Amino acid sequence: MTTPVSQLQELTNKSIIELFSVELIPDLHYTKSAKTATYSQSGTTITISLTAHGFSTGLILSLDFTSGNGIDGIYTIQTVATDTFTVTGTTSQSTSGNVSFNVNATLTDATVFLFHAGNNMKDSGDIVWQSNTYARMPCRAEGFKYSGKGLLPRPTLIFSNLLGTITTIILRVNKTTPFIDLQRAKVIRRRTLSRFLDATNFPSNVNPYGTPDPTAELPREVYFIDKKQTENRNIVEFEMVSSFDLAGVGAPKKLVTRDDFPGVGTFVNF
Repeated sequence: MTTPVSQLQELTNKSIIELFSVELIPDLHYTKSAKTATYSQSGTTITISLTAHGFSTGLILSLDFTSGNGIDGIYTIQTVATDTFTVTGTTSQSTSGNVSFNVNATLTDATVFLFHAGNNMKDSGDIVWQSNTYARMPCRAEGFKYSGKGLLPRPTLIFSNLLGTITTIILRVNKTTPFIDLQRAKVIRRRTLSRFLDATNFPSNVNPYGTPDPTAELPREVYFIDKKQTENRNIVEFEMVSSFDLAGVGAPKKLVTRDDFPGVGTFVNF
């Protein structure tokens, strides 16, 4: 029996492909090891120089290019050498400069997770977009619609937990911050059309629907996990908030002391 795939995730000539990344917060979800390095880009190949880095292919990094014209974002290591490694950019250019990023102090533990609810057409495997592999994971996201009543949407993201994958991630981050349950993790919703997907998703590495274009995507939507609503052996459900949702933000943001206002902390009876 064929595994059912939602219409949004099907690969047809009219498909809109929905992809999700979940990015952990350093020192909240994992003990970070901060890295700074130099890079050079020729075409779409970005070579990063870092002495004895110890990384392996397939490691996913969130790169912050602090100089040059490198484009910040999520990248997967494609090749490694002792003191260098390469990632693939979305645009072809010639530039160089400095780059910074964080990795887990335990290198085998990921800090970025990529998910997609469907599969490719070649071997019913994972989807590849912008040279990043989005793991097949039964998941559903809903509640993105704006009501027009002044309230920002609070979407829900639901993952299958039959193999305990999400629970394993939760248990790992809770070792760093007890009971955090992925709160404040950054979630990016990406959408593109099937005709723009990397050719490696299709038989003979040929996209039958059009020409692959890693720059062609709908505007990204950024959310943050606000709370875990459900966790059991079947599903894990999270509620998300947008970066503009100020619910839960304390005021005042500035700490006020008696040096500023002598009356702070004084109670007056009227």
